[in-house]
This record gives sequence, C-alpha cells and structure tokens, in this order.
Amino acid sequence: MSVLNIDENIQKILQAVLKKWKLLVIFALIGAILYVAYTARFTVDRFSSSIEFLAYTVDSTEELSGSSESTQSTSSQRVSETSKMNYAMKMLDTYIEIFSTNEFNQFVADTINDAHGTSYFSGTVKNALIITKVENTAMFRIDVTTTDADLSYNIATALEECIPRAMSETNNGLVSASVQDPPQRAASAASRGYPKKAILGAVFGIVIAAAYAVLRDFLDVRIRTASDLTERYDIPVLGSVPDFNKRSSSGSKKRGAGDKTVYGKGVE
Repeated sequence: MSVLNIDENIQKILQAVLKKWKLLVIFALIGAILYVAYTARFTVDRFSSSIEFLAYTVDSTEELSGSSESTQSTSSQRVSETSKMNYAMKMLDTYIEIFSTNEFNQFVADTINDAHGTSYFSGTVKNALIITKVENTAMFRIDVTTTDADLSYNIATALEECIPRAMSETNNGLVSASVQDPPQRAASAASRGYPKKAILGAVFGIVIAAAYAVLRDFLDVRIRTASDLTERYDIPVLGSVPDFNKRSSSGSKKRGAGDKTVYGKGVE
C-alpha cells in the first residue's frame, strides 16, 4: 500500500468522524455524566493522615562510614556529621523494607488495639501505608489512607511511637528517627477527582462515537451520489434524471438528492 493510499484512508476516516460531530458531542456528554455518576454512587470516601520522619545516626564510637579509617583507634574518633547523614540515607531502604513486614505492621496494630480497645490485624495497617523517601535527604514520609478518618489518624499516631522503637532494635540502634511533621486528623475526605473523571468519561464517549461513525461509513455500500459511483466503479456519469416524486410543489429547479443517475462505459 502506497503512502498516497494511506493518506487517502486517513482522510476518509477523518471525514467520516467529522461528519458525525454532533454524535461525538452527545457521546462525550453522556460519557462524562455516566462516569461522574458512577464515581458519586460507588466510590467510597477515603481519609488520609501523614507523618514525616528524619532518620539520623546515634553518636557512637564505631566507624559508620566503613572506610579504611576503621583501622584507626575508635576510642577518640567521632564520625563527621556528613558521614552520619550519608549512613542514615544509605540505610533508609533497609528500614523502609522493615516497615513493610507483617511483623512490624502487627506491632503497629497491637499498639492501636492496646490504646483504643480495637482488634485490628497487620493487614489493616499494611494496606493503608504508602512509604516514600524524600529525594537526596534522610527524610521519609508515610501516608496513611483508609475509609475511616479516625483509623487513619490512629495508625499515623501509632507510627510516631513504633518507628523509633523498631529502629532502635535494629542494627544495634545506630540509626533512629525523629518526627518532623506530626500527623493530623483528616477534616474531610480526599477529593474524588470529578473533573478528571468527567474528562476521562468524555474521551471514552468520543472514542465509541468515532468508532461507530467510521464503521458505519465504511460498511455502507449504498450509492448516494455521482461521486460515489465514479469512485467505486470508475465509470463515467452520462447524466442524471430528477426524482420528481421528491420535488416540492413549488417546482424548485434545483436537483434533488434522490435524482436518478445514468452511467455507461466507453464514453469519451
């Protein structure tokens, strides 16, 4: 297939779609309305609380940097602030992985249960947490999202206690964490994103309408105009006979859409 034929096919598709622009608009509106209605009816409100920590190394006489200087006497050596910060940053991935374990999340759940008389399990806590590192820093953020504002806040509050304790019991307590941004109870549910959902619904509706318009145009084999005849069969049009039954009583001299076309072969 030549490039010219490809361009012609694309042009035909665009023409078929543009001829049905009203259909596109209608389907876009229907898609947007349906998607927003579905979101409003079936989407459950979710509440988020977040807490942010700074990881830092605890002063120690041990060499944290792991360099060749470890052969020197450690009794009088203090690790520089930069080395301590680098070590804390290096260990963040390890601690974040620990915070994703069932054991740690059950520890958090037990802390909540003891404080509030509930009976949550590790899965409830684990499914609510999203842990992210702040790039190029020793800080990390934990977002807690559930369908209950109090539960989200209680989990975030429990993390304020559980994370430093868990870190102190790991790696000889060389790295700990302090709260830099304490959690707050969510005053309202997270946005349902109605504008975004409306746009997605409109796009989906346009795609359906465009597909319908293209299929209908390409599957329609009826001859409607003289140009359709010459394009499909490559035969010349000799003339056309008006369809007098479709003429108005005013006797308009314009050719009607239902005119009969006469065609033939071998006409110069």
